[in-house]
Amino acid sequence: FVDHLYAALAQQGIQTYKDDETLPRGERIGPALLKAIEESRIALVVFSENYADSSWCLDELAHIMECVDTKGQIVEPVFYFVDPSDVRKQKGKYGKAFRKHKRENKHKVGSWRKALEKAGNLSGWVIDENSHEAKCIKEIVGTISSRLPTLTTNVNKDLIGIVTRLQDLKSKLKIKSDGVRIIGIWGVGGGGKTTLASAAYAEISHRFEAHCLLQNIREESNKHGLEKLQEKFLELILKTKNVVVGSEIEGKKQ
Repeated sequence: FVDHLYAALAQQGIQTYKDDETLPRGERIGPALLKAIEESRIALVVFSENYADSSWCLDELAHIMECVDTKGQIVEPVFYFVDPSDVRKQKGKYGKAFRKHKRENKHKVGSWRKALEKAGNLSGWVIDENSHEAKCIKEIVGTISSRLPTLTTNVNKDLIGIVTRLQDLKSKLKIKSDGVRIIGIWGVGGGGKTTLASAAYAEISHRFEAHCLLQNIREESNKHGLEKLQEKFLELILKTKNVVVGSEIEGKKQ
């Protein structure tokens, strides 16, 4: 399953690594793997029946869940022939594995349990004998694609002042605060407002579970009506299709 999922992600053009595919053999939870985890925007964790048997996997998971808190990393769990409650509460084969870990890795058990509890509480995919694996893989790849920035983060650093302005804009957004921020970018046409907003979106959108970038709002609303923009916004945020907005007022309510 993991090999097929990995191939599907790569085919979609998503830069992906598996710890046993990209990193040199023998480099367990070392600096190279830690760096790979920390630089990833999304961690796709596949929980299998024997996942908890591996102290290596549990070390990885603990570090991934730390990155959720410190770097805003997104975690997408896949429960492959395992009940999410077994992961969350360390029951069944997970409980059996932890009884062994309590004897051999007592100093790590606490952090591993906490990581499994947090990951097990996340919504994800549950795959069992009734699931169509190919369809599930397609859905997973689609979700991962939608969560990644639609724009490249390779901003043209030669644009005058773009780096400084981008840093200033990001500081005003106060990403780590719990409040809602609305930032206006004002200036003459051709002054780089869209470029600046696009660059900011590309750099921070991965921190949020839902995000979208709507461009050319005036032109699009004049051409197709504001309702079409509202439909596009809702489809991107809700990750669904065929949203119908009957009126501008109805769109605001949704």
